[in-house]
Amino acid sequence: MSAIFYIMLTGEIIPSKKIFLLLLILSLLIGFWAIVEMKFRFNIFPALLSNSSLVTSGPYRFIRNPMYTSIIFMMLILLINDFSYPRLIIWIFLILIFIAKINIEEKILLKEFTSYPEYKAKTKRLIPFIF
Repeated sequence: MSAIFYIMLTGEIIPSKKIFLLLLILSLLIGFWAIVEMKFRFNIFPALLSNSSLVTSGPYRFIRNPMYTSIIFMMLILLINDFSYPRLIIWIFLILIFIAKINIEEKILLKEFTSYPEYKAKTKRLIPFIF
């Protein structure tokens, strides 16, 4: 969270270029869509909430971590809009944190859901068809 706050507090929050604003809104909508598909049941810590189920609909059909994708791209847009090297370093740090968190979450999901390996084989982590 501190990496996100750093990027947001050290530059413009609303992009000055219309294309960046459009991309920011699109990224935000993808994140909100993911939250809706999870029925507003998500956790910032890598642990399952009670009575959790494996969500494979909505943006989860294409990528396993659309909320992280949304945040990464929103922060990238803010970074590009108001570039500085410290913000770039923090953005890279944010990606590394998310990848570490994804690895922990996937171990938990593999233990909890027997269908997770099949789902994992059909989807990418963060970017559809790429990674």
